[in-house]
Amino acid sequence: MKLNKLERYIVRHPARLWLQKQLEQPLLLGLFNHNLPSVEHALEIGCGFGQGISLIREGFGAGTVTAVDLDDEMLKYCGARYQQKSWLSLFQADATRLPFAANSFELVCDFAVFHHVPDWQAAVAEVFRVLRPGGAFVIEELYRAAICNPLSRRLFEHPQQNRFNHAELHDCLRANGFDITNSRHLWGLAGVTLAIKPSGICQRDYSAGVSSGV
Repeated sequence: MKLNKLERYIVRHPARLWLQKQLEQPLLLGLFNHNLPSVEHALEIGCGFGQGISLIREGFGAGTVTAVDLDDEMLKYCGARYQQKSWLSLFQADATRLPFAANSFELVCDFAVFHHVPDWQAAVAEVFRVLRPGGAFVIEELYRAAICNPLSRRLFEHPQQNRFNHAELHDCLRANGFDITNSRHLWGLAGVTLAIKPSGICQRDYSAGVSSGV
């Protein structure tokens, strides 16, 4: 589901960008307890207006960044913002059918995107598929209480069915094979999580967009 006009305005507002840089980025980097992994290839699901791309490249030190979004306007904006950087690739794609082979990335990031995805469980399975064994899934999400309330329903456009809280997100991650190594949540409204795809996973490379067996 795409952002509505108000949410686009909020996401691009300088105050929102300041919060991302000064508060959210240190929190996300802190999930690794100052022991950041070596990241050659990283994927951001839902690139929006491109602030996450900067965090992945500069904060996580990714060699290359691949970013996808369902909204072509977001992709055009990011393309103009980063002016065809050789380390950046942009694709229009659905989070539940990623056009990448299994075991393609050492890092996948969801910066508050999965609460827009109706079948978010399928998106979690896709992340597991495209992550390499030992790879990290960094998640920053809004939960049911933050989006399924009268004020949020009036202002924004989010799916209202099949939403999740902190515990339900973690249950889904574990069910797909992830190990959860660190997490924090804010009064049940939002949270950050670091999930790792275990090393030694024997995973067949199915065609893109199809969850593979473990």
